[in-house]
Amino acid sequence: MGLALDLLLTILLELPIIALFFKRKKRPAAVMNTLMINLISWPMAHILKISTELNVYLIEMIVVTGEGIALWLLTGCTWQKGMIMSVIANAVSFTVTSLVHIDPDIFQNKPTIMVH
Repeated sequence: MGLALDLLLTILLELPIIALFFKRKKRPAAVMNTLMINLISWPMAHILKISTELNVYLIEMIVVTGEGIALWLLTGCTWQKGMIMSVIANAVSFTVTSLVHIDPDIFQNKPTIMVH
């Protein structure tokens, strides 16, 4: 469940950042494309982290590059804008998910209900 919370946190951080780069008319499409990109790149990055000896920073650089290219191709922006958006969004989400550790047990604790 910890990985699911990290994915949720990543999405909640990256989508608004990407949305800020687009005008109102293009925002919905850009947000949907970003969501799709994240749902593909996030699991791939974690599979690489788990199954290889690659440095986490190298994996993040691969993710930034891949997401930048995907943003460029899917949103119709320039490649420079795609890369800038990817660098900013991924730097924020990587930093926050590295610093914030959500304990999944906080969602499991149920109060004891006593019936008389």
